[in-house]
Amino acid sequence: MRYSLPTSTKQYCFTLFIVALMPLSGFSQTEFTTWGNITGIRIDNQLMEFRSSLVLVDQNSEERATRKERQRIDFKREVDKKVFSYAMDSILWKETLYSNPKESTVVQIDFSSTVDTLINGAYFRIELPEEFGSDTEFAIKTPSQFHLADINKSFDGADYKAPSTSVKVTSPTRELNIFFEKPTEVSIRALDSIHPKIELNFGLASGQIPAHTQYSNTFTISASGVIDTSPIELEVFPDQLGEKFDGIGGNFRLQNPRMDPQVIDYSLDNLRVSWSRVEMPWRQWHPDLSKNPIEEAKNGNLHPKVREAMEMAQRLDKMGIPVILAAWFPPDWAIIGERVRGANPDGTRGNALDQSKKMAIYRSITDYIKYLEEAYDVETAMFSFNESDLGIDVRQTAEEHNILIKELGTFLRSQGVDTKFLLGDTADANGWKFTTIASVDPETRPYIGGVSFHSWRGWTDENLLKWSDISKRVGVPLFVGEGSIDAGAWRYPQIFEEPTYALDEIDVYLKILNISQPLTILQWQLTSDYSPMSGGGIFGNDSQDLYPTQRFFNLKQLGSTPKGLQAIPITSSEDLVTPAAFLSSRKNKLAVHLVNKGATRNATITGIPNRIKRLKIYTTNQEKSFETIRTVSVRNGLAIVELEGASFISLIND
Repeated sequence: MRYSLPTSTKQYCFTLFIVALMPLSGFSQTEFTTWGNITGIRIDNQLMEFRSSLVLVDQNSEERATRKERQRIDFKREVDKKVFSYAMDSILWKETLYSNPKESTVVQIDFSSTVDTLINGAYFRIELPEEFGSDTEFAIKTPSQFHLADINKSFDGADYKAPSTSVKVTSPTRELNIFFEKPTEVSIRALDSIHPKIELNFGLASGQIPAHTQYSNTFTISASGVIDTSPIELEVFPDQLGEKFDGIGGNFRLQNPRMDPQVIDYSLDNLRVSWSRVEMPWRQWHPDLSKNPIEEAKNGNLHPKVREAMEMAQRLDKMGIPVILAAWFPPDWAIIGERVRGANPDGTRGNALDQSKKMAIYRSITDYIKYLEEAYDVETAMFSFNESDLGIDVRQTAEEHNILIKELGTFLRSQGVDTKFLLGDTADANGWKFTTIASVDPETRPYIGGVSFHSWRGWTDENLLKWSDISKRVGVPLFVGEGSIDAGAWRYPQIFEEPTYALDEIDVYLKILNISQPLTILQWQLTSDYSPMSGGGIFGNDSQDLYPTQRFFNLKQLGSTPKGLQAIPITSSEDLVTPAAFLSSRKNKLAVHLVNKGATRNATITGIPNRIKRLKIYTTNQEKSFETIRTVSVRNGLAIVELEGASFISLIND
């Protein structure tokens, strides 16, 4: 049966429940978000886009959908299979992904409930991109016969609905084929005939769902289309020197005494770490307000966690790496009410500081910084409360944040301490409003040493420009205090070894570097937590010795940028190629970093200063680990390079 889009279709509103799919080896590779949403299948490194999801519709036609960090996820590798498990209260999903000999993606979906329940439906959904427009055609294979009862009437707004065994979707440049192991109802919906936003829904279960009854189906998906290898143009602007880039930094919050040391040792031996961020275990430093923490430390009562954190800071400082202190957990005496674990009833997190004990708080923090210098010879560059805009774990308003910096800064100076503050240190890039009051307060600005946000969420162009503006307004460098892209990934840490995560992470870093121009990005973390290493027991991998992953080599390649270069603007004619560029003030050292998320193609780079004659090309991807590829010549400010697909590429002159 063939089906084309109608000239008039119904509007709809439908939210996603995301299925987890992962990269596959071979000619084709499935792309995915870190929380499991398929974004397409890569053919010769060209992404054939679509989006998949799992959708649960209750009796009230309301949907429950997974989103980033909004559901419990477990991810495991089982030989050649990738397995994701989801739990939504009593509803359980399991999705198993593997490849078949024809290099198609095979998705097995299992659905069940731990209790008897009634639903309108559970669906596997595929949303098609704009390449599938009003001229899209469908070839739908249906069973030779079916009954009226086979059609689920509860699915509203469908423009086509019938039991099927396969669907082929064709546009002038793309083709998608989906085969089902078991016949299932297919519903096709589109927003309108001009901008269709086509949606395919494949039924898994509906109606009465008995407890512990499993509903399953297997979908085999293949994609094909035009591979875009057309050359692109990049241009650098060497006369517009921007902010300095010191290189990569690292977080060293110690949480696993057995696993952390090996990762820290390897990272410090093999990476050029320019900045560091270390925990100040405030709760263990000063648990009893009636006692002097410095005297307790001198009497041999220094808590092991405090000693280890101070020794970590000392090690970094001796290597010439500046140390930033960040506090997570305050002592009980310093907060209002009982210590919060998780969210408050009003949705907020963490505890506010008890302002009636403000001077005791200021002295306690100052004592820690002074003791760290006196006993360990470490001068603390800056201090912050970690993510206090969100309440992880001290919660502040923007006004309280400003007052703390101003008043504690004044107190530090009165005690002969030069430590400044990291303004913001917000949970996400969208938290810039938290810094506004302090950034314009002339009494506060002298105590601000840097501006910081964390890159877990919100890296829109608008937000990144805001952080650049705030940094310039205050006149201090910008820091990415915690660098990575999925704050919930500690729950499913094997995701860190996936090539898609590695490419997405470095892609975000280059976007930040190009727009915001931070002094450094401090990787979360260079320990066993969110580690760029694997093996040696990391992430439960006891079968292999410790080894660096693709993410580690991305950091090493980015960190190879010569220290002291300044950001310069760089433009790309292709959205799939994300650039960042750095140049020395004498215009004799250049570093151009590129993430190519498309197919292999040539790029012409113009605007290169005349003093630069050659550029060495380095590449990191699924097969290459900071590998030197070749050296290209620069003639008349122009270089032509091949950009390998799905890769991080750097060009640096000798």
